[in-house]
Amino acid sequence: MKSYLTVPLFFLHLIIATAQDHIKLPSKEELKNLLKENKVPALGIGTIENGMISNSFVVGHLTDTIAAPDDTLFDTASLTKSITTWLTLRLADRGLFDLDEPLFQYWIDPDVANDPRHKKITARHVLGHQSGFKNWRYMNENGKLAFDFEPGTKVQYSGEGFEYLKEALIRKFNTSFDALVHQWIFDVYQMEDSHVVWNVNIDPSKLAIAHNTDMEPYVFDVEERKTASAADNFITSVHDLATFGKNVMEKDRISENVYAEMIDPKSKVRDGVAFGLGWIVFQNLSNGEYALLNAGSDKGVNAILLLLPKSKNGVVFLTNGDNGRKVVMQLIGRTLMVGPEILSRF
Repeated sequence: MKSYLTVPLFFLHLIIATAQDHIKLPSKEELKNLLKENKVPALGIGTIENGMISNSFVVGHLTDTIAAPDDTLFDTASLTKSITTWLTLRLADRGLFDLDEPLFQYWIDPDVANDPRHKKITARHVLGHQSGFKNWRYMNENGKLAFDFEPGTKVQYSGEGFEYLKEALIRKFNTSFDALVHQWIFDVYQMEDSHVVWNVNIDPSKLAIAHNTDMEPYVFDVEERKTASAADNFITSVHDLATFGKNVMEKDRISENVYAEMIDPKSKVRDGVAFGLGWIVFQNLSNGEYALLNAGSDKGVNAILLLLPKSKNGVVFLTNGDNGRKVVMQLIGRTLMVGPEILSRF
């Protein structure tokens, strides 16, 4: 005999699954209190649920008297690497660039010209943080770029690697890095509030200036921002970054094969955490989920883009205070079902 419990149970399981996938945001009043407690001026939040942007707003203030609008512009620091990664993978997907071709064909940094290891570094090494370089050359005693190990043999987080790749791309395509990013990402995904160089299209009155732990602003050097970086200083809005994350999860304008290479864990960081290409991959989460994460941290800057591709959910958190990391970590734990799992692996 047919059971009439079948349909109700089916919907019960559906409700449970939906509840597990749902992103639970604190109220705006709670968020404002969180900012006040941690002395962070502004917080941008974007959420992606079931592949759609469900929230995009900013709480807090730009100044003592001016509330931060929803299209506030935030510096995202190292989240810039996500943009450089997607650009490189799109070019590779079109057959215009090979992830495994040695970069010396296009660029040789004078500091390493006499080191034969410069002939081995590839885009794949750079995106997987296996370039052999320190994070920044100033960390070397003489302030010059140098290899700590042969490319591809170890893991070491490196902004210099991404800068090296940038120089190769500029010469390979005979155009500026800014132009490449606009052509292949910003224009394609209609990210009108996104910039890798300071320009006349940026409204400075909408910029969330970085602040220290005493809520004092840091000096913002416009001249420094007029040179594009592949590893730092990407300025964007919450909505634009959520749009980018949504398109990454949708594999928009990229093939399944290249996406699979991007998320494939290339090098272990710790148990359940590894570098893919340009992303930190959190493996084997609850409900068969995995997470892609990129973070940015600088003076007065703390930003997170966290994607859950299987459920097509994700969050964007952008802050402009030195204590922003505390705020962001709390929100990851509170808003996502797998948040505490992810935090336990940090």
